[in-house]
Amino acid sequence: MTFADHKEIVSVVIPAYNNPEYTRKTIKSIVDQHYRPLEVVLSDDHSPNSLESLASEFEKFQDAHFKLRYIRQPSNLGMCDNFTFSVNQAKGKYLIPMPHDNWFTNKNFISEAVEIMEKNSECHMCVANAVYENTKKEMLNIPKHIKAKNGWEILEGDTFIRLWRTGGLGWTQAFVLDNQIAHSLGAFNEPFLVSGSLAKKLDLADDNVFAFVFVNASIGSVALTGKVVCEIGTPIDSYSRSDKKWRKTRAKVKFIVFYNIYKAPLNGKYAQAVSEMAKKQAFELIGKIFSFKIIRYTTTVLR
Repeated sequence: MTFADHKEIVSVVIPAYNNPEYTRKTIKSIVDQHYRPLEVVLSDDHSPNSLESLASEFEKFQDAHFKLRYIRQPSNLGMCDNFTFSVNQAKGKYLIPMPHDNWFTNKNFISEAVEIMEKNSECHMCVANAVYENTKKEMLNIPKHIKAKNGWEILEGDTFIRLWRTGGLGWTQAFVLDNQIAHSLGAFNEPFLVSGSLAKKLDLADDNVFAFVFVNASIGSVALTGKVVCEIGTPIDSYSRSDKKWRKTRAKVKFIVFYNIYKAPLNGKYAQAVSEMAKKQAFELIGKIFSFKIIRYTTTVLR
């Protein structure tokens, strides 16, 4: 295979739990990307059957331009805390948070995304289309006035975030982020998520509700494409399908995350637009989330 010649490392982080058959497809699709250098961080959240043997299957692909780091958690962190742990291990200039049951279907995706961000200093995030497993159902619905159906278009952060939440765009799980920018904004940490400890305190499920998309949009532009670059796996025991507490409390979790974004002291170019959109999202959920614990949290911790 011929790889594109680049100098910047891209870190693909995979918070994983069980489902080795899916995770194998995920890692193989990363190996098949035309971009190098790549590092893969596989964080095994104390799966009942260790994923170490799975990771060892890819040792033959490792060289100076491709590394896979396997980490097994000594105890189960939970979905959100394992995600946070994983992204904090990334060493690359660019970061791809990759669910363990997703896989790339476009081998040029990373190369294209990095090229766009290298050429456009104000662009700190690339967002691409995906389809659900064994279907042709696309996750993004690109509006007709956006010229990104089969190519890329760079949108201002405020334009993108309005499309993302209320403009009919939909949502996806295909991102490439500027790692340093995202971490400098605290995009993967509290208060932009409901961590395991906070979830336990408020009797909620843990989740980040893709808050990093909002936070990153506040600082600059976003590159968008309607091209399908990956497939979204739907295993029966995935977090969203199998966790009853997540289904029962997701409105409350979303309220907390969006309220926190609204109250956060964001200072980026599009901070006001992001704050207003987060406020709109939070207050639309008020009628669904009445809880003395949440009221106490928002009136003490967040004031």
